[in-house]
Amino acid sequence: MTGPPRWPLLLWPLVVVGGAVGLPLLTATPAEPRVEPARAAGQPYGGETGSFRQLSSNSCAAESCHGGAAGAKGGEHSTWAAEAFPGRPSDPHARAYRVLFNEVSRRIGTALNLVPHRDARCLNCHAVPGTAPETHADGVGCGGCHGAAEKWNAAHVAPGWSSLSARAKFEGYGFAPTRGQVGRSGGCVGCHVGDATREVNHDLIAAGHPRLGFEATRFHFDTGYAKHWVEKTPQPDFEARAWLAGQAVTAHAATDLLRVRASRAAVTGSATPWPEFAGQSCYACHQSLGTSTGTASVPKPAALAGWEVGVATSVGVAADFTAAAYPGTTPPKLAAFTALQREMAKRSPAAAKVAGLAADAVAEFDAWLAQLQVAEDAGLPRLPADVPRRVANALAAAAVSPDRAALADADWDALAARYLGCAAMYHAGGGRPTTPAWSEPLRGLAGRLAFPADAKGARFNSPAGLTEARGDILRDFHTLLDATAPPKEPR
Repeated sequence: MTGPPRWPLLLWPLVVVGGAVGLPLLTATPAEPRVEPARAAGQPYGGETGSFRQLSSNSCAAESCHGGAAGAKGGEHSTWAAEAFPGRPSDPHARAYRVLFNEVSRRIGTALNLVPHRDARCLNCHAVPGTAPETHADGVGCGGCHGAAEKWNAAHVAPGWSSLSARAKFEGYGFAPTRGQVGRSGGCVGCHVGDATREVNHDLIAAGHPRLGFEATRFHFDTGYAKHWVEKTPQPDFEARAWLAGQAVTAHAATDLLRVRASRAAVTGSATPWPEFAGQSCYACHQSLGTSTGTASVPKPAALAGWEVGVATSVGVAADFTAAAYPGTTPPKLAAFTALQREMAKRSPAAAKVAGLAADAVAEFDAWLAQLQVAEDAGLPRLPADVPRRVANALAAAAVSPDRAALADADWDALAARYLGCAAMYHAGGGRPTTPAWSEPLRGLAGRLAFPADAKGARFNSPAGLTEARGDILRDFHTLLDATAPPKEPR
């Protein structure tokens, strides 16, 4: 046994999201920027750059630019392209538009009376918004992650470009701040969680669309994702901070999407489904009706289908370790987020009240993320070596009841979120050579939480057998809790 493999679970399926003709011009200084509205104090920067025009990804594909040999420096476009490694992992973003023609998409189209490759509900994430129809085949190309390239395409090869700050590049040229973990994850969640113009609701899921869920480090280390860059940040700094920032960014996106949905429901009343089940715990309601022992396991009432259980499970731990991972920052209290969770736990949460509480919680997350981004832009010191162990210990402790007699929350989303956080810290800390005692419990959790496969090897989309595995899951978290405990002082 060599320790748990990189992300062995089919957890929160990797849903493909939403890209550049001619050589960029070499100029002495970057072109005059068209200034994007500055973010208010207390808000992070990054995300959409709507005032800039998108270009086709082909403008990056010249051999002298990013169209060199796949897998090599200067071959970033070639690596991204789906054809770069036939039969080997590639970048799923390049296939985003193509999947709109497959059997699953055809079934969704039939069920909802839409044409996937033409409908904005699909194209907003399976292509890059703002691109011409003839470039949709690019899928989610360069502009989808790096920002609309109208201004930065030529500017980013100019000698003066490297002297600009990440904020200046974004606000003046629309170039997304992907080097920092806040900006990088922030560019993902618009599609992988949803926003005011892009969302996967319960109707889409019922029609066959994969459920959305985002965990930054799990996506980054997905074995089927060929990356067109080499991460320069050393461990444990990269993975630990990517996990922490990813929790904050994901919670921010999920909360803002809830605000949008609640505001819509408050205005339209019964014309809008409320609460929107896509934000609730799927497996609180979708359960087996019996077990191998004959004990009934009936669906829970909808009021007990927690809102964004996976997000809520980990974001508090991330908040607690903010100052340790990002020196000079202050851990957020998340009081508004806690109040929002209490309202969403009611049988009939009030849409108007939820909209207000969610807006307050979004402001909390804005302030938190802005702090993290300021620290990133200023330059961070090396991460203290014990942070990954401490985070894993906190996640394992949160997984079990205070008396360690039961799981604190047996919901699959909660268990998966805690497992993924511990796995991220295991790899951040060096893996089996450094933390061998973590390996077996993590492997156990991976196997018990993974969705089962049918006789042909195809994965199901739900965790059958989870009820029977709870005892083993509890033991795995006990072992992990002990393995990550603070070292004993020598006598």
